[in-house]
Amino acid sequence: MDRLTPYEVAYLVGGAERAAVVVFVTLAGDGRLEIAYRRQRVKVVRTESTYPVEAAALALVPESGLTVPEFLTAVAATPAVADLGTAVRAKGQLRFLRWFSSTYRELLAHPGTGVRRVAVLGVPGIADDRLREMLANPLPEMPKIDPVNPVRDNTFDGSIGPSAGT
Repeated sequence: MDRLTPYEVAYLVGGAERAAVVVFVTLAGDGRLEIAYRRQRVKVVRTESTYPVEAAALALVPESGLTVPEFLTAVAATPAVADLGTAVRAKGQLRFLRWFSSTYRELLAHPGTGVRRVAVLGVPGIADDRLREMLANPLPEMPKIDPVNPVRDNTFDGSIGPSAGT
């Protein structure tokens, strides 16, 4: 269990999505990502990385930034996260029925602290209240507007349909 990185632990316990959350929490905690909490957007501040999955995540963020859900989805889909599964499988930890693994059961019984706790427990394991709240309650998606036939509000009362006086 000690030879697994926090990202491999996250992949073992929760798959690619959990690994993406751990990458996000690690990069935000180190100050490599700047987070606009109200808008739930991230921007890269520093580009140094220790693990390939961190480098892949930082390379995904354009200069204008990404929303947190877009970032998590993009990170989970990267080949670097798929390589985590290969690494865990190579270490003999990832099986079809992972709850039969003694490492998996031990991790759930003793989740640890810091990033390893996030890797095992997911969003509830995040120590930072603002970060945990943001991931637990994401903003709804912005509505998509058709550029050919945009919806225009030409009424006085703000309703979309025709007003009662016409």
